[in-house]
Amino acid sequence: MKMKPSFIALAIAGLFLGGRTASAQEPPAVPSDPSLTAPPGAPPNPDAPPPPAAPTPPPAPVVVPAPVPVVVAAPPVAEEPLAGVSNGTMFLRSPDNLFQFFPNGRLQNDGYFFHSDAPSGVPRNTFFVKRARLELAGWIDNVVYFQIGAEFASPPAPAGTNYVATDNFVALAPWGDMAILQFGQFDAPFTLENRTSDKYIDFMERSLTVRAFGIPTNKEQGFMLHGTNDARNYYYSASILNGDGQNFKNLDNSFDLMGRAWVAPASFLGEGPMHDITVGGSYWTGNRNFANPLANQTTPGGFKIFDASLPKLGMDTATLNQQGRQHTYAFEVNAPIAHKFGVRWEFVHKNQPLSAIDTTMGPTSIAAGLHLKGWSQYFEAWGWVFGDDRIIGEPGMQLPTRYKKFGVKPPQHGLMIAARLEFLDETLSADDAGGPVGLLTVKPNSYGKTKVTSFTLGANYWISKRFRLSGNWTLNDFGGDTNYVTCPASMMPDSCGGAKGLKGLGNAKTEQEFAFRFAIAL
Repeated sequence: MKMKPSFIALAIAGLFLGGRTASAQEPPAVPSDPSLTAPPGAPPNPDAPPPPAAPTPPPAPVVVPAPVPVVVAAPPVAEEPLAGVSNGTMFLRSPDNLFQFFPNGRLQNDGYFFHSDAPSGVPRNTFFVKRARLELAGWIDNVVYFQIGAEFASPPAPAGTNYVATDNFVALAPWGDMAILQFGQFDAPFTLENRTSDKYIDFMERSLTVRAFGIPTNKEQGFMLHGTNDARNYYYSASILNGDGQNFKNLDNSFDLMGRAWVAPASFLGEGPMHDITVGGSYWTGNRNFANPLANQTTPGGFKIFDASLPKLGMDTATLNQQGRQHTYAFEVNAPIAHKFGVRWEFVHKNQPLSAIDTTMGPTSIAAGLHLKGWSQYFEAWGWVFGDDRIIGEPGMQLPTRYKKFGVKPPQHGLMIAARLEFLDETLSADDAGGPVGLLTVKPNSYGKTKVTSFTLGANYWISKRFRLSGNWTLNDFGGDTNYVTCPASMMPDSCGGAKGLKGLGNAKTEQEFAFRFAIAL
């Protein structure tokens, strides 16, 4: 049989394609577990080799992390403020403390009430502003200290001004409190009480012994070197002053010398309840040449106890002026015990020459020479019902304020009770070499002996050292033989030896003062 070519071609193509398909197939996979391919129900082949174990992956390499340095953050540093109130004291300072400023001041509002059997001269009951001061203190480069102050309450108004310069000085203190040289106007270094600011004295005003008799001017102008050590073993001060009082230029070419010092004997034994007991003294001398008139002496409330004027002579008034060299000295003992209670004593002796000047004879014509001699002293005891004297600080030094480290503490409260007994005995007489009262036709109003015994009871309630509520009761008893003490109020020219116009105490024996004060001391 003869095949057709087309059929032959198809057969050849099929064979060719079939072979290519078979050769292209992969060999059948060998199962890893023969039992998986065994027919269902067939037992496993015991002769079958166990399946090969899966290869264990190699262990991962151990990677040791590089050490990371641990940074410990420093605790945040609290920056001290540049302005604010540190432990009750206002301040403003530069970051490096090379400029420090302490704004401060004082306000004292008083009430006074009087009772006396004197026929005249008794002040009126009143409320008034005793002191109103603006003050600024500070440091420059921790070496230069300054104090600026002005009074705005009832000033004597020198030269028509309506304010009065108070404490105004510049001080150099390169060795801390060991040596402070200050120049300007300040509380004179005579007696403990005069060198204690009126913000922190124990009573509303200083004693008769100090304020009226010892150093009536209170403030002087000039140089003062003073200092103490950290342990408060001693204190010293020495000064060269005009000697003519607050806001007065030198009235002559003479300067006064004044100094004060104390030592604390128990302080050398270390800390203890008697560490702050001090014993000291003051001395003051100066030559006067037609200097200021002698001042009247008054009680804290303004009741006159010594009349330094002369009776009128014709149309003019003669005056008692300071003339010649005066010598005044004082002793002091201050004995605080454990800051809770204590006693204090101060004694002042004065020998001051004077001149009676009758202006009808010329401004520099001395009509008579006189002398004021005498002494005065006070005894004081005080105690704190609660709180202690550290609330108000150290008396009698007035060291510069310093910014040390910012601190915050709540205001302390304290109640202090104090009692003071004082005696004044002074005599105004003719000069030892001048005999009688010279050319004067009448004697000075307080020519003779003046004696005063005074007792004061006081209480002070403190809220920190910045607020003070005070109350004082004072009983004054007068004695002596001067016209001012013995003469009644009279306008008769022949009464009391021709003391025309003299209004004396009229043999009054006592005078009482009741006083209180609300005070701020910044």
